[in-house]
Amino acid sequence: MDKQIPPAKYAIMFLSYLWLRFDLALRLAFGSNWKSRYEFMAQIFGAEDTEKFLAHRVKLVLHRRREQIPIILPSDVARLTRKFLRSKITSKTGRKDRLAMINKLIFWVTDPEINKENIDSYKTRSTIINALLNVIFHNSLFKESETILNSLAAIVFSRITYQGHKGEPSPEVHDVILTAVSQLLIRHFSEIVRLRDQRVDKLTTIQLIRELNKAKAGTGSLSFSGEVSKKQTEYHHKFPLSARHVYLLYQILEHYTFSAWPDSREKAISVVSNLESQLKTSLKTLVESTKDSAIIKA
Repeated sequence: MDKQIPPAKYAIMFLSYLWLRFDLALRLAFGSNWKSRYEFMAQIFGAEDTEKFLAHRVKLVLHRRREQIPIILPSDVARLTRKFLRSKITSKTGRKDRLAMINKLIFWVTDPEINKENIDSYKTRSTIINALLNVIFHNSLFKESETILNSLAAIVFSRITYQGHKGEPSPEVHDVILTAVSQLLIRHFSEIVRLRDQRVDKLTTIQLIRELNKAKAGTGSLSFSGEVSKKQTEYHHKFPLSARHVYLLYQILEHYTFSAWPDSREKAISVVSNLESQLKTSLKTLVESTKDSAIIKA
């Protein structure tokens, strides 16, 4: 209600407004034209208060006409995830639909209005992030996986919430993010080790072939290619991750080690400690040393 109109007067104006709006005879006589109705109210209540009252009513009508913001539940996320997994990757339309589904999940997890509408939105965000960074990521094409990883910066660092804060506000969601990030980094470094060992084996084989060719002294040669194709396709293997995404994942862990939430801070410190224990070295040193790694760029 407009505070500048006294409550008693506003109540009388409201009853007059209802009569002018819904009276059948007036509707037949004037239709949707409010000029005569306005003049009638202005004569009784004054032009200034009538304009304020009607302006307020217009705002209310426009607000009611707004498209209702949907409440997204974990069940909605599970349904969309199943649809993603059933989608065909062999057709252009299927790939387009899959990418659209990923973008819809990212929108659900970052849109402030959707999260404001649902008091338990943190449960939905937890489900979305868990799906994006686990089952969807591991069943995604290369472009899809890039889209998922690129969304993490907005989710962790710059998602504007209805509370006016930046970044993901819920410690429950922090826990899901930290667990998923640590698993991605473990997969990344495991693949680095596997490729390193594979490369060593290939180099050893190449050296043996060279020695055999020298021994045969022109009686024939054996060919071997130690080059790995670097051409990226939709089916390009996601691991090892790109240098910038590895650094982003490390920044996420580092970010939460300084979290204002004690549980999130302890979880982040524990995740870093466990990773360093498995890798037998400082995570920060390892990430920085692999920025320009030829294996990462492959």
